[in-house]
Amino acid sequence: MIERRKSKRIKEENRLLIEASSPAAPDRSLAINAFTRDISFTGARIWTDLPFPPASKLDLTLYLSRSRQVVRVRATVKWGKECHNGLYEIGVKFQPGIPDTLMALITHFYGREEGIPSEVSRGKTS
Repeated sequence: MIERRKSKRIKEENRLLIEASSPAAPDRSLAINAFTRDISFTGARIWTDLPFPPASKLDLTLYLSRSRQVVRVRATVKWGKECHNGLYEIGVKFQPGIPDTLMALITHFYGREEGIPSEVSRGKTS
C-alpha cells in the first residue's frame, strides 16, 4: 500500500479539547474531550464520542504530553467513521499558516535535545 500522506504520522495519544458547532444543532456550540490516535504537522486522527461530518470546522486545543505544550489549532474534518460502541474516529487536517503552532509541533516531534532538521530550520532557498 502506497502512503499518500505529505507528513509522517506519529502514533501518539494526546488529550485534546474540541470546540465546534454541534453536529445535531449547528446553532449551538459544544466543547468535548477527546484524544489523538496519531498526529503529524498537517493533521491528526482523533477518537471522540461524537461524530463530526466531513468539512466540519473544529477549534482544537492539543495537550502534547511528551513536550508538555498546549497548542491551539483550527482544523477541518476530512473523514469519519464509527469504530466502537459510541466511539468515532475522525481524520482532521490542520489549517495551514500558523507559525507558532508549527514551531510547537516541531519542538514536540523533534525535541530540544535532537535539534530541528536542517530542511525545516533553513527554509527553502532558491
